[in-house]
Amino acid sequence: MFKTTLLAASVLLGMTACATPVPDTANNTFITDTQSAPVAFQSLRMEGQMVKGQIRRLGREPVHFGHVDYAVVDSQGNIKETGWVEHSGAIRLRHPRTPSLFSIPLKQPLKTGERVQLTYHRKHHS
Repeated sequence: MFKTTLLAASVLLGMTACATPVPDTANNTFITDTQSAPVAFQSLRMEGQMVKGQIRRLGREPVHFGHVDYAVVDSQGNIKETGWVEHSGAIRLRHPRTPSLFSIPLKQPLKTGERVQLTYHRKHHS
């Protein structure tokens, strides 16, 4: 019984690991996707019209290249704004305890029901 419950919990956790909504204190929602890169989004927050957060490296190998794509999505799934930003170089170096910082200046404040989708890509932006 215990093994079955543990197995079911592990499967559900694995299924939700790729795209996880993280609510912030302003009742806005962030949707994150690391595209199986060895990184995790942390400390996501809104400061006015600015999205701020950290990217922490998982494991010991550096992440040499990468950027964050973002999209503001309304409650119907329509994209209102898109773009990309670079992050600081901490995860590119061998500093396992130091996260990389990023900030995204949005063109308009988030409206009720809108979400910010963040996707990490391991390549240079093209």
